[in-house]
Amino acid sequence: MKILLFILTMSINWAIGIQALNLPITAKSLALSNTGMAAPLNTSMNSSYKQLDGNKVSFSSNYWFEGLSGKTIFNQFGKHEISLSSFSIDDLELWGETPDSEPMGEFGLQFSCLSYRYLFNQKANQNIGVKIKGIYSKLYTHSMYGLLFDAGVNQKINNYFNIGLTAKNIGYINSDLITPTLPSEYGVGISFNHKQIGLTLLTDFIYSQINDQAFKLGLIKNTRFINIYGSFAKFKTNQYLSTGFQMKYKNISFSYGILFQDINLLGIPQSFQLTLYY
Repeated sequence: MKILLFILTMSINWAIGIQALNLPITAKSLALSNTGMAAPLNTSMNSSYKQLDGNKVSFSSNYWFEGLSGKTIFNQFGKHEISLSSFSIDDLELWGETPDSEPMGEFGLQFSCLSYRYLFNQKANQNIGVKIKGIYSKLYTHSMYGLLFDAGVNQKINNYFNIGLTAKNIGYINSDLITPTLPSEYGVGISFNHKQIGLTLLTDFIYSQINDQAFKLGLIKNTRFINIYGSFAKFKTNQYLSTGFQMKYKNISFSYGILFQDINLLGIPQSFQLTLYY
């Protein structure tokens, strides 16, 4: 009986079915490579994120590996956030057990994540948040699903420094394939914010069950008309250099992020984000 090549199945399922949990899902997240536990711009950086600009709904189009794209929509209101993100690819080639000159056909892969975040503690000096995530991924005839949790704390030290702590992707995953290792992450971050010149400096240190250790540096420059983001991230097997911007007019904003990486075969990820404030 003809089946998918084992290596193809394992590598693709790992890349999107598991690692999709850690992909930046908005333009601002991508522009900072998800850097900023101590000064988060959204709940994917730290679930203790506290919106300072009121309620909002946001739409993102994300383009990662060649042929791999996705969408994200979220609604933040008060202490709550509901979000839905997805990635998919449709033109993977299906091969048999023995090499052939032509593939047998094509198949697709889908990944979806529905999440809810609640901000338990919302004070001037400290925020604590928890996010619950339900995930589902399907590759050919194989599927994977799970229930995961994120938790985060953001603590103001003084007028200039904040510290952030996060624990991500803690929970349970079931898969038709070999049970995958949870992409759990534990991190600590520090931020320096100089409001007079509109500059924020970020540094994060992360330990991941899959990617081992990671070190990130980030920068946010706020001006009257545009906010500029930049980041450098160093992983065991790869490193990122990312940048982007946000432009806001009245109750609408547009953001763009782009990421460059050492492994050129993985492409140049980009993200476009539109946010409405209400």
